[in-house]
Amino acid sequence: MKTLFLLLLNIYFLNAQIVVVTNKNSQIDAISKELVQYIYLAKIDKIEDVKVVPILSDDEKLHNQFCNTVLEKSESQYNSYWARLVFTGRKSISKRLDWQEMVEKLKEVNTIAYINKENLTNEWKIIYEEN
Repeated sequence: MKTLFLLLLNIYFLNAQIVVVTNKNSQIDAISKELVQYIYLAKIDKIEDVKVVPILSDDEKLHNQFCNTVLEKSESQYNSYWARLVFTGRKSISKRLDWQEMVEKLKEVNTIAYINKENLTNEWKIIYEEN
């Protein structure tokens, strides 16, 4: 039992804390988990009349953790959801970007992305943080 507890404790601390960020000059200050889900599942594309552009990370571990903790979907559920949207022609999924591409895109106002909190820079502000 003690071994299991230590293993779970290690897993907890090894997982990075995910935050959703935007450009520090964005009009968006804070959003709820529900709004993050709606944006990343393409149910909405505006917050208070501000059009937002969500960015996807190509970091598999980060993306899976984001899907599980924030979107509350497994990777296969997320992929299946998007496959239906793309197949029916309702939406097209965003390209997954590497770190450098994400940094460049976040220079644009009202672009949002999920990152590890430890990678936060002074150019961005946190608009959602998983507690």
